[in-house]
Amino acid sequence: MHFTQFRLIEESVVVNRIWLCVWITIIGELWKHRNEKIFINGHINHLEIFSMVQFKVWSWVTSKVRLTCFSYSDWCLEPLVCMRSIKKYKG
Repeated sequence: MHFTQFRLIEESVVVNRIWLCVWITIIGELWKHRNEKIFINGHINHLEIFSMVQFKVWSWVTSKVRLTCFSYSDWCLEPLVCMRSIKKYKG
């Protein structure tokens, strides 16, 4: 139910598809760190989770969209602006 509600109302289909990728990546990273904590007595590092989500989504977007015109640093500073700059993608 949370997945279906994770939408940006005023945004385009492309932005919302990327936004859903952000959701999936967040859940995946949280699950991975949870398992590390439980099974190998790891520690939870919130900044690492956040950084990995940023990097993984940026990697996915730039691999799916051929003509991306933003860098990783742009993505980290203004992800919504970067999402809006994408007109269409295959994904």
